[in-house]
Amino acid sequence: MKHVQTVVIGAGPAGYEAALELANAGIQTLLVERSKERIGGVCLNEGCIPAKNYLQSAEFAAKTPYFNSCGLLMEVKGIDIKQLADKTVSLKNELRAGVVWMLEQAGVEIFYGQAAFVDANHIDVSEETIGFDQCVVATGSKVREVPELPLDGKRIISSREVFELQTLPSSIVIVGGGSIGCEFATFFNAFGVEVTMIVRGPQLLSGEDEDVAKALLRAFKKRSIKVFTSAAILDVQANDEGVELLIKAENEERIKCETVLCAIGRAPRTQNLKLENAGVKRDDKGFIEVDGAFQTTQKHIYAVGDCIDSFGYAHTAYTEGRIAAHNIITGEATTNIHIVPSAVFSDPQVATCGLSEKEAKKQGRSIEIKKAFFKADSKAKILGDDSGFVKIIICSQTGMLLGASVVGAEATEIIHLLVMAVEKRLTAKELTKMIYAHPTISEIIRFL
Repeated sequence: MKHVQTVVIGAGPAGYEAALELANAGIQTLLVERSKERIGGVCLNEGCIPAKNYLQSAEFAAKTPYFNSCGLLMEVKGIDIKQLADKTVSLKNELRAGVVWMLEQAGVEIFYGQAAFVDANHIDVSEETIGFDQCVVATGSKVREVPELPLDGKRIISSREVFELQTLPSSIVIVGGGSIGCEFATFFNAFGVEVTMIVRGPQLLSGEDEDVAKALLRAFKKRSIKVFTSAAILDVQANDEGVELLIKAENEERIKCETVLCAIGRAPRTQNLKLENAGVKRDDKGFIEVDGAFQTTQKHIYAVGDCIDSFGYAHTAYTEGRIAAHNIITGEATTNIHIVPSAVFSDPQVATCGLSEKEAKKQGRSIEIKKAFFKADSKAKILGDDSGFVKIIICSQTGMLLGASVVGAEATEIIHLLVMAVEKRLTAKELTKMIYAHPTISEIIRFL
């Protein structure tokens, strides 16, 4: 029987980051993943990287009319989706090779197969039993499925199958108004697909402030994206020609489309681990229960990333993997004290950090709200997109920033300046009196 100091289960952002930290500290580390093609996890294979590669093409297409008005004679006749898919596969392969190289250079041993716990100190992988002193579970997530939308991979698809499309549908219904749904609405709309969104809650991006969601909704409506909020699916009929949905929003509506994309979120991938054999508890939703230091009910077994109930972002997973590794190396119980940004790569982009306005009010905070609109920013106009705004939430007593929201051009980039301001407890005056280069998107902050 093989025995190692530390086993890491899952080679997504949380898992491979933890493995790198451990191995670079001299800890004998075995990294288990289902197959070599899965290294990089959801982020690399069917999430962040392929989605943003698709959205980059959509951004160029959407801006063509503006640049034509500037005298640049361009025409987007459509898109060869197969060529984009092939290019995306090449990008994934290149990035995956880089991850494997880093792991090998650090001395991480990689083992392929499905892992399952035998007990609190052993796992089975491909009929081989492996003993360990410490373990990090980083098995990530999977597409969340619902009975009313049975995925068939053809007419009713998930975000995974989007990257397998060989032709664009003429029409698509996107079920879900979160980041995944909004990003794919942006992509399909940019290339002339008729897009309809069905959102269960009262607004897009349910976790954001109402004014942020309304700004995105206005932009979508301007682009002829239909959005039904507070909507429920009553019936779905799929055949070779397409899909017909009966929904209840303000009224009952029948919607016909070529394809339905189910984008209602993701579920933890924990069902095949046999966690009960190790005495590791899960909650009612299947997430592994952890404390602030990412320790499970077995203190030598940690869990990080999408398999725990935390922010479902790759950048959070990286941080959690590093913290768990640090705690194993040092024996400490360090927690995540950093401000976590959210980023939605829709058009317009949406990014937030810290407390939202509604969260601050719910906590009973005395706050001040300040906004600056991109219509006052010269670089936004030069880029052909002056929609949206920056909003900051300020503590009335101290003047310190509590949180921020950005809707508009390059929101996912300039949010980092605001993350630093919130994390380092800067006041609004300190932030706005900095000297910003001109003309830049970031200088919008000096108008706050």
